[in-house]
Amino acid sequence: MKLSIIFEEKPKSWGLRGDPYFWDYLKKLSDNIDIISADELERWIKGVYFSLSGKIMTDKDDDSAVIEQFAHGGMSSGCICGKWWMEEGIPLLKSRLTALRQIQGFRCT
Repeated sequence: MKLSIIFEEKPKSWGLRGDPYFWDYLKKLSDNIDIISADELERWIKGVYFSLSGKIMTDKDDDSAVIEQFAHGGMSSGCICGKWWMEEGIPLLKSRLTALRQIQGFRCT
């Protein structure tokens, strides 16, 4: 089973305009990744963020990065909100992954 399954249902709200594009980017990348642990998932997302932005993802209010490939118009176009990912996006994905791993009989971490 591929990791992309946890990205199927999108959140109802986002931090900044670039976040849905980052979500889609992660989903596409995860098409080639087998199910991993929740901790590995968080490290992977933060690693992708760093590789695109050159910044470490944090939960600070002013933490955002502009990723030109996700810029499609609007004031915060291309902006990825680190705080949203740390407080909403990553916890949501980790909870989905943990639930999936339990259903599939995987050992949860």
